[in-house]
Amino acid sequence: MSQESNNGLVRIFSARACAEPLEKAAKLFEEKTGIHVAIDVCSRHCAEPVAEEATGETGGDDFLLEISDAGIHDLAIGGAEYLLDDGEVRGIVQKGERRTIASRASAIIVPAGNPKNIRTVADMAQPGVRVGVSVLDCLKGLWEDISGRLGLVSKIRNNITYYANGCIAIVEAAATGEFDAAFGWTSFHHLEPGRIEIIELPKEQQVLRGTGVGMLSFAKNIESARKFMDFLTTPESRAFYQEYGWVVEDD
Repeated sequence: MSQESNNGLVRIFSARACAEPLEKAAKLFEEKTGIHVAIDVCSRHCAEPVAEEATGETGGDDFLLEISDAGIHDLAIGGAEYLLDDGEVRGIVQKGERRTIASRASAIIVPAGNPKNIRTVADMAQPGVRVGVSVLDCLKGLWEDISGRLGLVSKIRNNITYYANGCIAIVEAAATGEFDAAFGWTSFHHLEPGRIEIIELPKEQQVLRGTGVGMLSFAKNIESARKFMDFLTTPESRAFYQEYGWVVEDD
């Protein structure tokens, strides 16, 4: 690809559950600037739903490793700021070249009909309740963050029966009844409609994690990529994230 044609293309790697509002924002950006945005979503570490089957051992592959191995993208979007922290430490994400677009609020996710009538985190700690958690990406460790505030770490831990590889995997597992309840985001309401239900937590129990975009160390189209990063933090772009359940705060 020539340098001239390169300048009209921004390649971005996105976590799968963050892709839908990103696609709308990218379309509007293209209409306004003429710069094309090509979006790829993770397909390797989250391809298998169950962590042990996918990796052989928890944490054997991750979002950043897939980006690094590809080496072709200008930007990356992760569903938690710590992922981009890790990227900076590992030399994959450029220091000082990040933006926070919006955040997601934690919630309980249950199969449609809520067979175990789960309404609170305390309900998830009751004997016999099967709990699902994700061991990858934006949901990693979320169960502990929430349970720890309520003094329920041991009881919740004893009920964990399903370890999923990321957001989409936990949603799909909820839809097929692999567990009774799991920890997820309120923004999951648009995924698997009619097959899952979202139980919102009281505000004081909610955990917010940011959806951030970062410039990659091997980015080729830095000027165009920076324009798109800046665009993602504008009100018109953030409105797409609000549409899908993200929380937008004033800068």
